[in-house]
Formats: sequence, C-alpha cells, structure tokens
Amino acid sequence: MPLSQDDDRSSLGRAQSRLYSSNTKNVTTYTPLESAGAHRVEHQWEADPLKEFHKQGRRHIHFARIFFGIAFLFFLSAVGVAAYLFYYGSNSVSVNNVSIAVQGPTTIASGDTVSLSLTITNRNSIAINNVAIEMDFPDGTRSATDVLKSYPRYVENLGSIASGQTVTRSVKAILFGAAGQSLNLPISFSYKAVGSNAVFVKKSNDAVIISSTPLSVSVDTLAETTSGKPLTLNLTIRSNASVPMQNVVIVGNFPFGFVPTSSSVPRSDSKFLLGTFSPGETKTITLIGTLTGQNSEQRIFRFSVGTASTSVDTSLAITYMTQTATVTIVAPFIATAVTINGASSVHPVVSPDKRQSISLSYTNTLATTVTNATVTVALSGTAIDYNSIQTTNGFYRSSDHTVVFSRDTNPSLGSLAPGASGIGSFTFMTLPSTALGASPKISFTTSVSGTRTGQSNVPEQVSASETQSIKVQTAVALSSSALHSSSVFAKTGPIPPHVNTATTYAIVWRVQNQGSAVAGASVSAILPSYVTFTNQTTGGAISYDTTSRTVSWNIGDISPGAARQASFQVSFT
Repeated sequence: MPLSQDDDRSSLGRAQSRLYSSNTKNVTTYTPLESAGAHRVEHQWEADPLKEFHKQGRRHIHFARIFFGIAFLFFLSAVGVAAYLFYYGSNSVSVNNVSIAVQGPTTIASGDTVSLSLTITNRNSIAINNVAIEMDFPDGTRSATDVLKSYPRYVENLGSIASGQTVTRSVKAILFGAAGQSLNLPISFSYKAVGSNAVFVKKSNDAVIISSTPLSVSVDTLAETTSGKPLTLNLTIRSNASVPMQNVVIVGNFPFGFVPTSSSVPRSDSKFLLGTFSPGETKTITLIGTLTGQNSEQRIFRFSVGTASTSVDTSLAITYMTQTATVTIVAPFIATAVTINGASSVHPVVSPDKRQSISLSYTNTLATTVTNATVTVALSGTAIDYNSIQTTNGFYRSSDHTVVFSRDTNPSLGSLAPGASGIGSFTFMTLPSTALGASPKISFTTSVSGTRTGQSNVPEQVSASETQSIKVQTAVALSSSALHSSSVFAKTGPIPPHVNTATTYAIVWRVQNQGSAVAGASVSAILPSYVTFTNQTTGGAISYDTTSRTVSWNIGDISPGAARQASFQVSFT
C-alpha cells in the first residue's frame, strides 16, 4: 500500500492497519533501504499468532472428545460385565437356589409315629459344602425307636451337595398333643460356598394337626369362687384308643392357695394312678378343696393325662394331653350356705318320697352396712312336689317356685350390719320313685341383693347368685350267682370240687334299675389268690386287671326299668 502524502499516522499505526486489514492482496510491503550484504532479521510480530492459536486449539479439543468417548464406552462395558457376573456368573450362590420340600401327613393322632420325608435340591451352579439340616420338635416328642426317650430335635450333617443334586432324608418321631392342636415343626438349613467363609442359612416351617388323642381329659369347675369356700373340680378321663391302655396316670398342677381336702380316687400328692382303661372307657375324678386369695385374682389348674412306665409309678412317662381351667376369686358381699337335712355336702343326695328340710344361712362380709337385703332361693327340677313347699320365716312365691327372705318376713334384713348373719328355712317333699322321670333333678339358685354405702356415701346396688344341684337316689338291684352245670361256658372239673383239681364256674351278674335313669354304671369284684380268671366273658364289657386282680364290668347308662346281665368264667382250685 503506497504511502499518501496526507497520511500522518505513525509507523506503529500503519502496521496496526495492515495487521487487521482483510485485503492483503495489493498490500505492498515497505522495505527500508539496506546496506549491501546486510541480512534482514524478520520481526516475530509480523507472523499471525491468532491463526496459529485457532489451529492448535481445534486439534487439542478434537483429541479430548475422542479420549472421553473411548473411556465412557469402556466404563459401560465394565459395568455390564460386572452385573452379568453378579447375577448370572458361574460362582454366584443364593439361598433362593436351594429348595426344601417336606412330605408327610397333615393330621395325625396323638401318640402316632409320624414319618416325614425331607427333600433338598441344590439349584446353584456350584456345589455347596458343610451342609447341615435341623428340625425342632414340640415338647413331649418321643423317639420312634424308644417311646420313653425324649426326641427334641433332628440334626444331620449332609456334607457336600453338588450342583443340581437332590438329597432325601426320612425323619420319624412320635408326636403328642391335644385334639385340634397345631404343632409347628421349624426347619433350619445351613451351608457354605466354595472359596467363601460365609454361612448361608435358609429356614422353613411345617405343621401337623392333632386329630385325636388315645387319652383325653376334661375339667369341669366353677368359673368364679369365693376365697375360702369349697371348690369342686370334676375330671373326666376317656380312652379313645382301640386297645386297652395300661398304667394310666393323671397329674395335676395346683395353683397357689389351693388345698385339696378330698378325692373320689386315691391320690399321691397331685397324682392319680387309674390303672387300665378299656377302649371307650370313661372315668370321673371328683376333687374337692379350698382356694384362698384376694378378690379378682385368677388361678389356673393344669391337669395332664398319660401313662406310667410301671403299674406302681405315678410319674408320667408319656403325656398325651394337658387341660387347664381358670378360676377367678371373688369376694361376696353376703355369704350364703345351704344345708340339706342338717348336713352340708358338696354333692348332696336326697331320697324319693321324703320331706326335705333346707336351712339357708347368710352373713354380711362387707365392712359397711347393707340395707334392704333380700335372699331368695329359686327351686327347680322334676323331683319336687311343689304343692308341699312350706316356710316359717320366709315367703313362698308359687308363681315362680321361689322362697323369699326379706325385711317383710325378717326385720333384721332391713339393715344388715357388718358381720351380721341370719338363718332362713323351708321344707318340701320329693316325689316317689314311681313318679320320678328318667332324669330327676333338683336345683337351688340362691340370690342375694341389697344396697351398700361406699366411702363417698353414694348408695350402690349389689347382687350375686349361686346354683346348687341335688341328686335323687335311684333304686338299682344287683344280683350275682356262680353256675357250673348250667354254665354258658365249657365245663371242667368235678362237682363238688376235689383237692388240687381245678373246677370252672360261670359268674353271672345281673343289674335291675327300679328307679330313675343311671349314667356310667359299673360293677367290680376282686378275685382271691386261689381263683383264676380264664378270660371267657359274655354279655358285656368285662375287663380284668392282673395287678389288682379286679374284674370290672362297664355297664354304662341304664334307663328306668331296664336290666343288664353279663357273665365271666373263673377257675377254682
């Protein structure tokens, strides 16, 4: 670019114009005069550094993008490979890949031998080592090979199980429980994997339901009782087995505060040895005692039935069933007691066609006065002649057969002070035997009510009731005879008997019911040492206990006017 005469810019200004000029084709480079032979040194600022910077920058950015892309792809590949190895790798082990199957009955009879089949399958891709399996059994379980030996659990070390291998084990045990009870059988399975110290554990559970028991026990008692008053417990033991059960024992666990006073069966502490039970046989134990405690306290009675190892041992060797009964102690505000014909009995019995004398005593047990106290006795049953009811210090309400004692007949009941007591009485006739029905009954329901004043001096209505049952005697006649020539069994031996020669006799028992219906009747006899039971019987359920030498005839129920007869054979030397 030629210099203009009017261009007054400095050399630096003209250089700057050339540097930023977009038209470089017609630019004439100004070359100053040089001396001959002198070398020209170019200035570094004559080059275009901006273009060089753009070229190098584009080259570095493109390489970084390529490197980052390759690294990202490598990362994704690594994650994919790791995930595959984790979930599908050849060395992965999971408890979900081990299956435990239990095959066996779902319902059993108590005391039966239960056979369970355990099948373990390893679906892992590698073998598992140190394999152990354990099954816990309920309390009371016995060994299938020795019924007297406890069998709390089954434990076995199975060693190693290869991939895809199946192992089967058979487990047998004798289980006991109450009818309808569900027994849980927890299973624990543990193992280790190759190259690992970790222990893998898998748990499972199986259950069986008890359908029946060879021996069952039921407890019948009051749900509530008063502290210090007699308490009756009726225990019913029944054999559900198809064969005789020997050395039957029932063991009671009495709560604190209970003191036994009497029992219908001989006992040793809280144990009852009942001997041999025939199939379907039922026995009842009546246990009477007193229970003391505080108001609203609950006491639990527990009774277990089973068999002993010997005929003289009262310790349970095998327990078939355990039954409980809960009794709540309550404090009555007016205590009552009924006596029949001058006697106080838990299970009173009266005779037919007789006048019965009833006395009712009452006492205020509260620390405060009870006002307008009323004591009533409601009579019910088919053995009472309701037209014969009489009372001297009470009122008989014939509309509902109730004898009422109140302040109208006894002024002292208008205000019954703490500890105060009184007596009411009445009489009635029982129907004759010929007029009694199949199930004659007499029941007294004694009720008390009144008003007491609490600490806040606010009147409070109180009431309580208690029911008592009375049995009516029946007329049952028993006859027995010993026959030889007319015996229904094969006859052996001379008549009259000779010394050291056995002669057989048929013992015939006959029962005639001339009164009301009889339930659970039985006849028994003890044979002397020189008489032998030959096991020949007819006409009834007759059993023989070799230990006590007792012959028993389980008659069962006898309807009015019915008769029963049974025979058995003995040999006399």
